[in-house]
Amino acid sequence: MRPVPPRGRRPAAVLAALVVAVALVPVPRAEAAPEVLPAASVGVPAGVSVLLVEGATGQRLLGVDADRRRPVASTIKLVTALVATEALAPGSVVVPGPEVLDVGGASAGLRPGTAWDVDDLLAALLLRSGNDAAVALATAVAGDEGAFVTRMEERLAALGIDVELASASGLAEGDALSAAELAVVARAALAEPRVAGPAGSREVVTTAGAVLENRNRLVTLLDGATGLKTGFTSAAGWSLVASADRDGRALVAVVLGAADDAQRIALASDLLERGFAATVPAPTAGRLTLRTGRGEVVLSADAGTLTVPTGERPRLGWPATLDPAVPPASVAVLVGGAELARADVAVEDARRGGTGASGLGAAAATGAYAALRAAGAAGLLG
Repeated sequence: MRPVPPRGRRPAAVLAALVVAVALVPVPRAEAAPEVLPAASVGVPAGVSVLLVEGATGQRLLGVDADRRRPVASTIKLVTALVATEALAPGSVVVPGPEVLDVGGASAGLRPGTAWDVDDLLAALLLRSGNDAAVALATAVAGDEGAFVTRMEERLAALGIDVELASASGLAEGDALSAAELAVVARAALAEPRVAGPAGSREVVTTAGAVLENRNRLVTLLDGATGLKTGFTSAAGWSLVASADRDGRALVAVVLGAADDAQRIALASDLLERGFAATVPAPTAGRLTLRTGRGEVVLSADAGTLTVPTGERPRLGWPATLDPAVPPASVAVLVGGAELARADVAVEDARRGGTGASGLGAAAATGAYAALRAAGAAGLLG
């Protein structure tokens, strides 16, 4: 199998290392982390579910109706491909049997008794959305499609998704996931080269010399597109799990229930373009030094890299009444006044008096309160 990568330049993304400032204000914990981009920034038609996430972390950037399960059609084949790649080694040969006859829907043209290289069959599954390829892989792995569906459910459970499925092809209405769950599947697929490779190619040339063109038009229309999978049934509508990579940063967009192919392509492209243009990854580490009567206590907090709107600066919301003897377990990471995440707090250092914050006496802690309030008022902490 020889994949042909998509065309298109990959313009430099705007990336910046943002310095975390210290906010000495009471911060109520958010019930749920807000999404970075307002849903109103993308015109989502009624009845359509969409989601945009950061590929590396899974952080949600924008979503509309993203947690409702609904039929997902052939996008479920990403799960089929994951299970098949884990069960069948490269170079394996699959010989379809009569089970591939009269499968219905999109077909890769499999004939009983004609041998296929397993990775060619995966390409037929992902690029041509062959329902016969799904059934052939399922039978090769588990003996029949029903047993394979159980394997699919187990693979999803390993990703934290508890669901019952009905087919390896997505033809059944019982193959229902939410946009959020499909985004988790997409990130797993992108981490598996035998799935991501063909899914992001304009075409694949099989070992027999056949050319399999990708039915996902996004790979030729969007700069940096890397896949992943289309889907359509009358119950599911037009669905698309889309991904793109620019300068090493990956984003994943999911569109479920679009009216037609043009709409799903337009929505996925808009989500990905807005994600690259309007957000930027930013580090969130910060330190706070407390001066007490018995020395200094240094607290540190780090939520890793979070994605924020371009031009925004994340801040650590240290409480205004912070007791160094009992430091908080976590502090809020604030962006634009809203809590985006929580950062775990660690006692990094304690100097001249004790081995940690817990070693400070009541008098020293009382002194720290006063020092912290005074330093906050003077703007000395940062």
